[in-house]
Amino acid sequence: MPEPLLHAAKLRKAYQNRPILDGVDIELSGGRFHALVGHSGSGKTTLLYILALLEEPDAGEIYWRGRLLHTLSTAEKAAWRNANVGFVFQFFHLIAELKVWENVALPAILQGSSFRQQKARALEWLERVGMRERAEDRPTHLSGGEQQRVAIARALFLSPPLLLADEPTGNLDTEQAHQIWQLFLTLARQTGAAVLVATHNLTLAQSTDSVFALREGKLFQNP
Repeated sequence: MPEPLLHAAKLRKAYQNRPILDGVDIELSGGRFHALVGHSGSGKTTLLYILALLEEPDAGEIYWRGRLLHTLSTAEKAAWRNANVGFVFQFFHLIAELKVWENVALPAILQGSSFRQQKARALEWLERVGMRERAEDRPTHLSGGEQQRVAIARALFLSPPLLLADEPTGNLDTEQAHQIWQLFLTLARQTGAAVLVATHNLTLAQSTDSVFALREGKLFQNP
């Protein structure tokens, strides 16, 4: 069996002495699409942030292709994240001063490219999420669902080997949600990416390769 892209062991996290993650182990392999479910406050967002090195665990280790990550410097963690992780935030985090297409292209800009070089690709991704006609607008002119689709296009822009998404379909209607779900599946299957999506939509969750469930700080997996 191939080595997982990402492996986390014995992750622990507490807030104000309340355990959120209590010895969580998780493996994410390339080409697999996983759902993460659990009630509000169960720790789904916390786990995603820790796996993306956006937040520090109180204890535990995270490995990427067998390499221990928590020993990296802050700058090295940021470089690793930009090169390997697409992250869809629950609250979008689009930059108001940039046009929609510029927000989508931003991951490539952070790697040293230019907006001019990346515009055509950004427009292609906006087309795939149904937002091509809003490319020249500012994010503040978009609805919540529209902003979410732009954020998804940004996360997928560089076809990252690891995609982490926090309730990415929460602001979308049923048709749009299924469209985005298909994009995630395509990323996993065609590029060999590992995909982990937190969702409250159990119907969508059951269509993935496996489902992780967080309950009382513990992580359970249904293949």
